[in-house]
Amino acid sequence: VDAFLVEKAPPVVDPFCGGGSIPLEAQRLGLRARGSDLNPVAVLITKALVEIPPRFAGLPPVNAEARAKFGRGAAWNGEGAQGLAEDVRHYGQWMRDQAEKRIGHLYPKARLPDRSEASVIAWLWARTVASPNPAARGAHVPLANSFVLSSKKDKEAILVPVVERGDYRFTVKSKGIGPEELARAKSGTKNGRGANFTCLLTGAPITGEHIKAEGMAGRIGARLMAVVAEGKGRRVYVEPSEEMERAARSAEPDWRPEAGLADDPRNIWTVSYGLTTFADLFTDRQLMALGTFSDFVGEAREKVLEDALASGMDPDAPRLAEGGSGAESYADAVATYLGFVVSRTADRSSSLCGWDSGYVKIRNTFGRQALPMVWDYAEGNPFSDSTGNWTGNVDWVAKVLAASPRSLLSTCTVDQRDAAFVGSISDEVVVSTDPPYYDNIGYADLSDFFYVWLRRTLGAVHPDLFKTLLTPKGSELVATPYRFGGDREEARRFFESGLGQATANM
Repeated sequence: VDAFLVEKAPPVVDPFCGGGSIPLEAQRLGLRARGSDLNPVAVLITKALVEIPPRFAGLPPVNAEARAKFGRGAAWNGEGAQGLAEDVRHYGQWMRDQAEKRIGHLYPKARLPDRSEASVIAWLWARTVASPNPAARGAHVPLANSFVLSSKKDKEAILVPVVERGDYRFTVKSKGIGPEELARAKSGTKNGRGANFTCLLTGAPITGEHIKAEGMAGRIGARLMAVVAEGKGRRVYVEPSEEMERAARSAEPDWRPEAGLADDPRNIWTVSYGLTTFADLFTDRQLMALGTFSDFVGEAREKVLEDALASGMDPDAPRLAEGGSGAESYADAVATYLGFVVSRTADRSSSLCGWDSGYVKIRNTFGRQALPMVWDYAEGNPFSDSTGNWTGNVDWVAKVLAASPRSLLSTCTVDQRDAAFVGSISDEVVVSTDPPYYDNIGYADLSDFFYVWLRRTLGAVHPDLFKTLLTPKGSELVATPYRFGGDREEARRFFESGLGQATANM
């Protein structure tokens, strides 16, 4: 791309940049771009996509292994941000190794029917409540949407609950499963639509009102139903053991994201069942794993800084948030991408992740733009080779970096700004944007799921983006009725007035 044309072409401005797709496409065309958003999570994502990579384009990785290789005469042939991507992979692997040393004991191997051991892919849990039937004597019974472990053809597997002496246990059946038996297993303990179930012990109905009352009183529990392990060429489903339960319940996280969830019944459904804080959305083992990885991002940053200085990077240049491109800034950049790996891991490591019996893998938290209530959930293993594992998440982030635009000319700047109150821009620009959609998505409320972890992990790297406990809500342009006492008309007026002002600014 000709530098003269890039300089003369008007910049592309997107005042609702969100995940950064419009600035990214402008950059891919060789154009300068300016992005802004009120939401700090959106701002950081866009910075990571389009602002940070060009700053280190063409540089080789700084880790000691790479420096030793190039020191022996090997040439660096990478382009764009491929060197940065290699460092994200390198330090991400270091983090995994350190985390496994610290918390690997929380993820024991499963003993298979042939007495061999295998890595666990997932632990499958069902939430439980006390049966409303007095005959059950207060026993906790499972709220399970399905007892199907695998619906793959010729690989079917189901859970079979066994009731005896006023208690129950689960067995695994993987042979001789007929269509009718598979169909019955698909309904679990469900009793119609919504949060309605059947008591496994007595057959009594369990209503949504009973479950909500138990949840708000903090009396919803969890019971391990099965363990999914990695067999030879296929998944192996193992009945739960006391050892597996003990390992899960022995986790003691030293930090919990105690910020409250928005009481928005349109987009967040957990609050009425007693899951009212972000910490409530995770098991203790998940909190401990995410906290551990979050801590290691800071330690990895210090290792990157040491290696960047050893590679000859400027030791006195400003930090990343101040526009620098030296050693400190490079360490901040690698830490930023590792912080996004923590975010990806959180998406696959909450108690809102279900088990997909068709693809036999863990679903992510945000299968849709909402936080639904999930009754039987899958708890993954970050040290496995399956869906949602740490190394896989590192690889996803590194792939994005490696594929970023190669041009050093198409620069982009991103900042946090309210589109309704943005100042005037003196030069010519092309405005291209995708504004928010009335009440369709609760952007800020949902992004707090990631914000609480990003703030803990990257608050010192991006201090201006993480000044508040949660994302800004007051001036967010969405027509969210709950913020106006349920008044849909007032929410509509707020949205249209603010979007009108933003449009006038454009």
